[in-house]
Amino acid sequence: MNFIIVIIDTLRYDHIRAHGTEWLQTPNLDRLVEESWDFSNSFCASYPTIPHRTDAVTGRSGSPFFPWKPLRWDLPTLPWTMSEAGYATQLIHDTPHLVNGGHNFDWPFNAWTQVRGAEVDRPWIDTKKWWPRNWARDPMFDFVEREAQEMRLVPTYARANRLRRDHEDWNCARLFQTAAAWLRDNASRDRFLLWVDCFDPHEPWDVPPEFARLYDPDESWDGCIDPRAFMVRDTTGVPEEAIQRVSALYSAKVTWVDRWLGDLVFALHDTGLSESTALLVTADHGTALNERGRFGKSAPVQEQEGHTPFLLRLPGGEQAQSDIIVQPQDIFRTIADLAEVEVPDCVIGHNVLWHGRAGLSGREVAVAGLAAGPHWANPGEILFTVLDGEWCLEYAAKAEDCVLCAMGSVEDVSADHAAVVEHLRAAALDEIERRGADRRLVEWLRREGEGELDEDIVYWDGYPGPPGYTPYFGRLCTQW
Repeated sequence: MNFIIVIIDTLRYDHIRAHGTEWLQTPNLDRLVEESWDFSNSFCASYPTIPHRTDAVTGRSGSPFFPWKPLRWDLPTLPWTMSEAGYATQLIHDTPHLVNGGHNFDWPFNAWTQVRGAEVDRPWIDTKKWWPRNWARDPMFDFVEREAQEMRLVPTYARANRLRRDHEDWNCARLFQTAAAWLRDNASRDRFLLWVDCFDPHEPWDVPPEFARLYDPDESWDGCIDPRAFMVRDTTGVPEEAIQRVSALYSAKVTWVDRWLGDLVFALHDTGLSESTALLVTADHGTALNERGRFGKSAPVQEQEGHTPFLLRLPGGEQAQSDIIVQPQDIFRTIADLAEVEVPDCVIGHNVLWHGRAGLSGREVAVAGLAAGPHWANPGEILFTVLDGEWCLEYAAKAEDCVLCAMGSVEDVSADHAAVVEHLRAAALDEIERRGADRRLVEWLRREGEGELDEDIVYWDGYPGPPGYTPYFGRLCTQW
């Protein structure tokens, strides 16, 4: 059997039409829902981009979450394990973080191809200030400071897309076209793992005009985007028409991703590989769309960021829906078991297909969040998030500081459901203890944060990280 894994960055579970958002156009994802095992309680774990990929590629947890650090050379990975078993492994990605800044996600694969053009990619320096053809100033966004837009986007994203003309020139289109071409080049191969890492619909929510207009209520708008729209995060005092525009742009970008994902799915069928290839489509996390007065992702993880799609299409078309709790660590064991490849002992993830068929959940709750650190000792700090498919609990050391919302709601009902809070807190501590969190940290949490944390406590493996490593976000050619 062959395998394709598609990671879509920043795709909310509820932004697939088949998951209940009936006004949204996602025909290719909808067909996959109909043809696949659809796991409705899939949630992120280590957060966001690089921590999630570390979960997925290693099948492990970073006690309890991986930090944003380079992939360690000494951890077994899914592509390396599959390669050792005779599988050809290929990474095709437009997610720049995988290789930018020395993050090391190329080395486990036999081959890798990067498609340029996503946010924070840094392919070019010149003396011009580029605006892509679909950008135009709009008085609607005059409330946004121009300097923020200039410094963040023009020197990097705009330059990376300076030659963009037709739909096929956009990075999402080129990503899936490249993946489709790879399938055609390997149509006769019977043992491969293709990992397609799609950075859209991550910010900026930039799409061609005809897609931008799909969900915007202003029928007179020509679809050209003011890049200051990409800067809107806190919506306090933001005009309602601007809020609607930004929300519409996210939905448009989801439809844009769906359109080009269709090229990959078509190639899968056109080559006949659909009869011998399992396809897994999931996301690293979602995003907020003004549910709590903001756009984009932030911490702590809330349902809108935490709830992700997880679709597994098998040769033969076995279709079902499962409500077992799934996390990205489960990708490793699920794929390796289907391939009948031996799984390293350090892998903690579950075979979601086995659990789904048996109707048994391998875990009581999902936990999601940023890596632990000394900030956990701050009074009232939300440390991580606990989700069980019915409830979303923002976990703090003291029960009184926790926030509890029903799934699909943003109302804090913790005062009315003390027993639910207590149950989820206990289940979460059991889970992070199983994940290898420092025993002293777990005991401190069981004491509800009473007492001092030891100075030498281990917040995650290798804390505080590789000597000399610094994130590269501040070095985006803004001075050039």
